[in-house]
Amino acid sequence: MSKLLLRIGAGIVALAVAAVAAAWLTLRASLPVLDGHATTRAIGERLTIERDAEGAVTVSGATRADVAFGLGYAHGQDRFFQMDLLRRAAAGELSALFGSATLEADRELRLHRFRSMARAALANGAPEQRALLEVYAAGVNAGLGSLRARPFEYLLLRSAPEPWRAEDSVLAVLAMFLQLQEPDGHTKLQNGLIREALPASAARFVLAAAPAWEAALDGSQSEAPVVPSAAEYDLAHVGSLDFEPPPRHSRSRPASGSNNWAVAGARTASGAALVANDMHLGLRVPNTWYHARLRVTGDAAADVTGVTLPGTPAVVTGSNTHVAWAFTNSYGDYEDLIRVVPDPADPARYLSAAGARPFTHSHEKILVNGANPVELDVVGTEWGPVVARDEQGRAFALEWTAHDPAAVNLELVALERVTTVREALAVAARAGIPAQNFVCGDRDGHIGWTIAGQVPTRRGGDASVPRASDDPAVGFDGWLAPASHPTLVDLAGGQIATANARVVGGGALAAIGDGGYDRGARARQILAGLRARGDKQTPADALAVQLDDRSLFLARWHELLLELLDATATANQPRRLQLRAALPSWTGHAAIDDAAYRLVRAFRAEVERRVFFALIAPARVKNPSFRFSVPASFEGPLWTLIEGRPAHLLPPGYADWKSFLLAAADAAVAGLDANCPKLLDCTWGRANRTRIRHPLSGAVPGLGSLLDLPPEMLPGDEDMPRVQGPAFGASERFAVSPGHEADGYFEMPGGQSGHPLSPYYRAGHEHWAHGAPPAPFLPGPATHTLVLTP
Repeated sequence: MSKLLLRIGAGIVALAVAAVAAAWLTLRASLPVLDGHATTRAIGERLTIERDAEGAVTVSGATRADVAFGLGYAHGQDRFFQMDLLRRAAAGELSALFGSATLEADRELRLHRFRSMARAALANGAPEQRALLEVYAAGVNAGLGSLRARPFEYLLLRSAPEPWRAEDSVLAVLAMFLQLQEPDGHTKLQNGLIREALPASAARFVLAAAPAWEAALDGSQSEAPVVPSAAEYDLAHVGSLDFEPPPRHSRSRPASGSNNWAVAGARTASGAALVANDMHLGLRVPNTWYHARLRVTGDAAADVTGVTLPGTPAVVTGSNTHVAWAFTNSYGDYEDLIRVVPDPADPARYLSAAGARPFTHSHEKILVNGANPVELDVVGTEWGPVVARDEQGRAFALEWTAHDPAAVNLELVALERVTTVREALAVAARAGIPAQNFVCGDRDGHIGWTIAGQVPTRRGGDASVPRASDDPAVGFDGWLAPASHPTLVDLAGGQIATANARVVGGGALAAIGDGGYDRGARARQILAGLRARGDKQTPADALAVQLDDRSLFLARWHELLLELLDATATANQPRRLQLRAALPSWTGHAAIDDAAYRLVRAFRAEVERRVFFALIAPARVKNPSFRFSVPASFEGPLWTLIEGRPAHLLPPGYADWKSFLLAAADAAVAGLDANCPKLLDCTWGRANRTRIRHPLSGAVPGLGSLLDLPPEMLPGDEDMPRVQGPAFGASERFAVSPGHEADGYFEMPGGQSGHPLSPYYRAGHEHWAHGAPPAPFLPGPATHTLVLTP
């Protein structure tokens, strides 16, 4: 019997080993072939795909079409599953892969009908752009087909990848609209609720800017917040309301991201402009971007290096040896929210300025893996789909740049051949991408800024809040002509920088609009940092500014907290005494070993929450289910109150502002880690530990150790150039002078490959995480070469 059990046990072990071995061999079979020769009918001449020691790709071919095929081939080899998620997220088709777990997400995403929109954009686009997308798609499918086994994610999901289509590249661009702009009109709904519920002067105050932190490039400044009088708004007399902030799981303000700048040639060591970029996005593996150099060697020669978005054939940001360019998200106003007025005589119709019109109905079928399809009725209007309803049941329709096929194109490819700043600005204004701050510089030292992407024009009125559908001024009235895009060239100071804050004022601001700008602390610190670097700047100076983690923004909050915690406040208060004792350790940086930074940050956040939610209490009563978020600009009104401490805007329940602020400090400390009994142990690094994960790392126990990047304590935070959070931060960093690409650098989290067994899965991550030494901007010598021939 014992021998039989031993034999059974040995058999089970053997089967387990065989299963593991089979899984391992299958996993290895999905690694791409990086060397050798292959043939294809899709190209005209010999094409090479080279990879350097860190996996950066150089694609060389005789024509731009051949190079597009080669880039698609590399993307298909290394990043197909990431591309698949991108197109499915935009189209609302995740459930066909993941089942009912993503059904609610698909319901929300399908409202935009982006699959249909992508097909229309492709059909109506320029023939040469459509042809480029078709050959790129052929390259993707050829690269995917070259794998000896399907990508490992499909093995886990027990499904097969579907071929890439040209329309999917349009969906990849639309997925970036979803990441960078608001698909639900939340900000305008919130503005409207606040304006409806509060007296006009109080609403203006709550929604005011933070002029003390602004750094507009034209020198313009917003009006200072004006405190409403006690006669206009007194929190003690607005009724018996809940002035306490909601639980912390309520919707928080999304982290804003991206820095870019250009320094004129007169202030650089090379004499060419120096352009730097670090676009801030959610962090995951594989990373959003793919480092590539594209070399067209035929009659229309070109040489461009930078980041590509897997799913598209263009270099998004980078340098073409004549001009370098960089993006940050604009946060202008690129959508309208329309309150749909129902026709009282017919519920199937709504009222517009032209009279009653019928609602449209688009029937969408959501495929669900492992379950029956789900039918969805998308209700539409002349402006766009109904995306929200308020507490009264009123419907709101969204008119959004992303809903118009004319707003998406492949014009970005034309940047590969521009030779001057003026040419680059003209191309950017024609580009069909989410509206971006476009900063560029050329090898002659000129620098410039404009808005890239399509900018809507309006008939008039105030579009910052929802407007009624029967208002004659509601909605878009076409697109701003490319020649009319606001533009700045060769500013007197020799530098241009943007960081999601307001860039211009006056008529230029009126054209762009305000969709919720960053308060400006980052932009202000970057501009000051560039001035301090002098007139012989190199890429090393750019990296120093990108990694600047000084907390200029919180310095005054540190001083405020020190002032509050006097002898009276700390008497018989052991925790406050601990807090007071920790504050002198303040380094002025978001450093991983700095407890004072974390404590001051928590204190400011608690004060902000309590003041904001108290001020908007009537709006919260008006719509209890709405998830309000604190706007970045609220620092302006907030500090105005801290300085003036008006009694009529003190949240009820406190004797004075000092007692309110001390209560906020107590709550901030109480909200810190339970394993931080000593506040000096509550360092910033313990909170700011990276969580860079693969989308499927939680699917199988133990898989995370193979797929996820190891957590690290990293310096940096939101209101400084080095933006860094656990799962948000610089998705890439580079600095380059056109014509001097060999002197530039490039970094990104994670590596080039999406395959965990590839040596390129994590390659280069250390450069990004620790900032030095930086990796070169240009790919290095080839360690692998794949040759494709017709």
